[in-house]
Amino acid sequence: MDYKSLSEIKNKIKRDLYLQDETFVEDTTLAPELLDYINEAIDDVEAEIHTIYEDYFLTVASVSLVSGTREYALPTDIYANKIRGVVYNNGSAIYPVRKIRGPSQFEELKLIEQYNPGSTATEYGYILVNASASGGVKMRLYPTPNETVSNALEVWYIRNANQLSADSDLCDVPEFVNYVIQFVKVRVYEKEMHPNLQQAMVERERLRKLMQETLADMIPDADTEIARDFGLYEDMS
Repeated sequence: MDYKSLSEIKNKIKRDLYLQDETFVEDTTLAPELLDYINEAIDDVEAEIHTIYEDYFLTVASVSLVSGTREYALPTDIYANKIRGVVYNNGSAIYPVRKIRGPSQFEELKLIEQYNPGSTATEYGYILVNASASGGVKMRLYPTPNETVSNALEVWYIRNANQLSADSDLCDVPEFVNYVIQFVKVRVYEKEMHPNLQQAMVERERLRKLMQETLADMIPDADTEIARDFGLYEDMS
């Protein structure tokens, strides 16, 4: 897959615009807003991906446990705090760390604290807490670990698309870079009230539809079985 850099994307946009009319947009006019338009386009692509096939952005991070510490920061690039699963592995024991939920959630947390404080004999569970704007959302483990283990938790989560700032930054939605470019061209045409605006908008929507069709067909390993979501039943249990 060919990952385009920010520099390549900007140059492509400029070439396309200048070929249509060499006096259309001066570089000094375009430059201050071009980066904003590109990242806006990436946000638009990201929204489509999360709506249709969010596993496009499935990734994993490791979390090390520290004895006496029960709250751990989520990955900085996590999207909407979407955790798909957590696995514990200390080298000898491996098990899924379940999210504690349901109508008796808080009673269960109290019981764990009361009867299994810091016990390694009890498998961990977790909840997400948002203590403050400065602290952000964190994963709180129950019971509180009384062990220090490097990379003990494997956290599978949905991440954000990369925002671009440096010219060497790569666009990590390579299948849809043409949509990103066309989105930006429409924004520029809107700003300049260019006569090609309507035609550019039609092309943008054609590429959006193609993106949606591509995402709908993205089924890993040709496996067409739909994973069942038992979240509702877990919440009722």
